[in-house]
Amino acid sequence: MRSAVRKLCQQGVEALRPQKVNEKWRRPAISRRVAGDLRKAAIRAGTYGKFDAETGVGWDPAWDAPERRHPLLDAASAAGGDVSNEMLDSILLKTNKGAIQSIRPPKETKRERTREARAQKIENLLKGADDKIEEYRKELEANKPKPGIEEEFKQAMKGSRY
Repeated sequence: MRSAVRKLCQQGVEALRPQKVNEKWRRPAISRRVAGDLRKAAIRAGTYGKFDAETGVGWDPAWDAPERRHPLLDAASAAGGDVSNEMLDSILLKTNKGAIQSIRPPKETKRERTREARAQKIENLLKGADDKIEEYRKELEANKPKPGIEEEFKQAMKGSRY
């Protein structure tokens, strides 16, 4: 990033554009990704709209790609008026064609996406769980043998080796 700022200070807008040298095109000195990072940093710092070549702080709106420029911003800079940060933020972040038009939530993992449905399913199963547990315990009690001499004799015969 520092080398990109240094190149912007030295070359200006030419650092952002490809150059034709000896009938061959050379890539820009500053890539679009790095230029976008510098632009966003200037917006966050509130220095968008003016560039100081000595310190390398800010971003000149004339450097934006034509599809990223906003007519209101061009009109404000042409009039020479100072643009407030609120107006600048609304122009740059909300109505800019380069900004995200519709915010869509991230896809997440399947486990995170189906969490609500699983929670509902568990809650519905827990509603009838007490009755099911009680019914199961009664069934176990009913299946137990009745105490008495007959049952003891059956158990003794099972264990005998005759």
